[in-house]
Amino acid sequence: MLGMSDVSASSAQCIDRIQRLSRLKAEIAALEMTEIAELEHHRHAEEAARGVPCSRRGYGLAAEIGLATSQSPARGARCLQTARVLSQDMPKTFDALALGQLDEERAQAVVKEVSWLEPQHRSEIDELMAGQFQGLGPRKLAGKVRAHAERLDQHGAVARNEIAASQRRVTVRPAAYGMAYVTALVPTQQAVGILATLTRDANSVLASGDTADPTDPTGQSRSHGQIMADLLVYRVNGHTPQAVPAEVQVVMTADALFGDGDTPAWLTGHGPVPTALAKHWLTNPAAEVFLRRIFARPGDHQLVGMESRRRHFPKALRRMVVLRDDTCRTPYCDGSIQDIDHALPAREGGPTNWQNGSGLCAACNQIKENTGWRHEATPEQLTVTTPTGHQYAKPTGPVLEGIPPDTRAFANQEPSSQVRSSTDCYAAKPHRPIVLTLAA
Repeated sequence: MLGMSDVSASSAQCIDRIQRLSRLKAEIAALEMTEIAELEHHRHAEEAARGVPCSRRGYGLAAEIGLATSQSPARGARCLQTARVLSQDMPKTFDALALGQLDEERAQAVVKEVSWLEPQHRSEIDELMAGQFQGLGPRKLAGKVRAHAERLDQHGAVARNEIAASQRRVTVRPAAYGMAYVTALVPTQQAVGILATLTRDANSVLASGDTADPTDPTGQSRSHGQIMADLLVYRVNGHTPQAVPAEVQVVMTADALFGDGDTPAWLTGHGPVPTALAKHWLTNPAAEVFLRRIFARPGDHQLVGMESRRRHFPKALRRMVVLRDDTCRTPYCDGSIQDIDHALPAREGGPTNWQNGSGLCAACNQIKENTGWRHEATPEQLTVTTPTGHQYAKPTGPVLEGIPPDTRAFANQEPSSQVRSSTDCYAAKPHRPIVLTLAA
């Protein structure tokens, strides 16, 4: 269909085809945005006919778009905003996307910088930037658009900066190999000051010769970047870098913890870490370690449950749901769990139990309350039904990834309907998961 059924005859032809495919992706993105804009138009018309107040129309639409495109609700919101702004206020930028002169990432960068402007100012920037996209990366392009936006509405730019300052926060995002990104969103002058201070003090450490790495038993020297990272950890936590400053839940098999098992440990909410690294954390004398034995079902290694007659999930059951779901249970959403939700609402008779509990981020929990949304949960799966009747399912994974699905060690294991806790884990059978809670 693309005229590329034959194999490329040369490297030059490969480049030609890559360019053609890149333009095609942009054209498809433009078509997708057209459909998103039409979807918003239809949804508002349907809700107006039902008498939904104007201020409430379109609630949950971004999450629907995220599900339809196999993305998170946040990315769905970004797609919706981009489609709305380009279709309504920036036709020349939209045409550049449709012609393959601008890709979706750069189009989103443009929209992000003009989202706070009045429609007439967006249209003016659309005229100013027409034909000016060639050779510009997303960052440079965003800077040019921002300069125009702040010139056209200086008072609005000041107000926008004040709003941005009120949204300062610190977040954690998992990285590979047992690492994580700690991101602080702070005013620019403060961020520059933090970096300058860490750079200056790291230079002083290097000059003093005190560069031994406290996390390396061989005493290897630290680089400038490693020293800056260690200084940041020490000044925030008041601990040496290897100390654990807060409660952390690590799931391991008994075989891996007490023997030579090779199943990776799982850091709840972040992902897998090598068993040897998890054991190294446990040997840290600055950390207290608490062990809890949990029971997984044979075959698929899902947790067994418990239930309560109370409306609010008790602490032990909340912990179980967090261990099972790991991150937000909504399909394609990787947000941190903030709420333990009744899939069938409590007001409709939904029980407070293992079968009806779901770990959700705050945004997905709120979206679920909109008209036409429905969650159906079992311990094995969550199914989300949207206002259009489309359904999206997310199967429940094992409590600990990396265990073979049909391990014989489970053959004689008895399932349990209650959570049991014990520090006497040495008698646990191979592959039975153990939760280790580390606290400073």
